[in-house]
Amino acid sequence: MLKTMEAHSLSELIEVAHQAREEFNGQQLWFRGHAQEDWGLVPGAHRRSPILESQFTQHFRLHAPSIHSNCPEHKDYISWLPLMQHYGLPTRLLDWTESLVVAAFFAVSNSRVEKNAAIWFLAPGALNGESIGYIIPFLSDSRVIPVVEGAFSGRIDYEKQHAMSVLAPRTDRRMAAQLGNYTIHETREALDNHPQASNFLTKVIIPANARTKLMSDLSVVGVRRSLLFPDLSNLANEVSELEDFNWGVDNLT
Repeated sequence: MLKTMEAHSLSELIEVAHQAREEFNGQQLWFRGHAQEDWGLVPGAHRRSPILESQFTQHFRLHAPSIHSNCPEHKDYISWLPLMQHYGLPTRLLDWTESLVVAAFFAVSNSRVEKNAAIWFLAPGALNGESIGYIIPFLSDSRVIPVVEGAFSGRIDYEKQHAMSVLAPRTDRRMAAQLGNYTIHETREALDNHPQASNFLTKVIIPANARTKLMSDLSVVGVRRSLLFPDLSNLANEVSELEDFNWGVDNLT
């Protein structure tokens, strides 16, 4: 059975991470934050009709060169897929981070959500142990390429569907800041529904009434949006939220 734990603060979350790492025999962990605890581990392309995935990738490759100056070669699928994911196209990639605090930020940063959040812990080597062995290959690995190419061909091999943890170059400042990695999903089934999910996954619930506390903890340790999304737009939004706590007093005298 998939293990579920709970944390109410950053200190509790770190302690839970230590416990999880021990239970996974000291393996490296990746993390993913969800604003709502009931969201499953399903990449964007697999939440839509199967026929749309290859249409997404074909149309994106057709139109991107006219508006983006540094596009990959047309058949460089290995470079196209992370680029598409980075810019918000639904793909068969699912984002993970090596940083627990980055995942926590994504879980609780939306103040308009008042439900329980969740942070998933993944032992990437153990996931791959279910299919290709305890190794985390690059997206360009020969064992991964057929799954990458499937996103562009529209072909589905229902006998070989699985998910794998993979590495890809962090070619963008945002990807580097967020310490991002991926799982790539040939199957449309949620990763948390995998029959052996307890061998590589743990779910940590952040209760709704603890969201503010955890966000405050993250602020204290310097985790903020402009750090994870390093561009001028996010910097401007962050700076504009600064307040002069003497504003009322100064304007009443």
